[in-house]
Amino acid sequence: MHVVVAGETLLPVGGAPRRPAHPARAVAELEASERPRWVWADAREDYAPLVARGVRVARCHDIALTEGLLLAHEGRYGEARSARAAYARLHGLAVPDDEPSAPGTLFSPEPPGAEAVAEVLADQLRRIAALPEPGRFRLLVAAESAGALIAAEMAHDGMPWRADVHDELLTELLGPRPVHGMRPAKLQALASEVAAAFGHPVNPDSVQQLVKAFKAAGVTLKTTRSWELKRVDHPAVSPLLAYKELARLFSAHGWAWADQWVRDGRFRPEYVVGGVVSG
Repeated sequence: MHVVVAGETLLPVGGAPRRPAHPARAVAELEASERPRWVWADAREDYAPLVARGVRVARCHDIALTEGLLLAHEGRYGEARSARAAYARLHGLAVPDDEPSAPGTLFSPEPPGAEAVAEVLADQLRRIAALPEPGRFRLLVAAESAGALIAAEMAHDGMPWRADVHDELLTELLGPRPVHGMRPAKLQALASEVAAAFGHPVNPDSVQQLVKAFKAAGVTLKTTRSWELKRVDHPAVSPLLAYKELARLFSAHGWAWADQWVRDGRFRPEYVVGGVVSG
């Protein structure tokens, strides 16, 4: 049994749409009684609000993720994969880009209705059934869609995170939290050592300035990557390598990172289903 969720509308495939007074409660009740496979345009937009209201479901069919898999299998990787794009292709309309607008902004695209999502679902199921090994592809779609559920739930629930311990570690390694736009004390000290080794100011974050400074010192570099710097005999190399390591920590997992991703004692990242990093 497939049930489409689009905004406040629930549409059992093959049945009539309904707009319950309390959509989240209706989803929870139907999940408990029927255990359907829920269908939505994009779990990030349609499942996340349900999760925020305490609703969890076991199975879904994510239209956007499935369209991406089908397009890739058809040799059309990179084409727009949203439900709106899939509906447009199905009806010979201009296909909108996938570039999302910020929710609630003046130019946010109108989300697809339940009937449109149901049409796209039927088309996707037809395309899957026509494949040489449809069973294997259905399993892939189920796994990818399950990933969408997990991503939404993990983003909402987060993982325990001790912000105070994180701050202590950063302070120990980098020095006290700096004013916005400034380097931490230990990074600045290393930057000063680099400049002193060259005998003039050099920005250690600038590849161009570093290559130029080394060239002036008789050293030709193609890059400033650590593996190449380690081959160079120059007093600036040691503080520069130390600077690069701490700078990566500061930029990737420093205080600004914590401000963005840690709230109420939980690490709350945005998980990307099938992404290079998260898998």
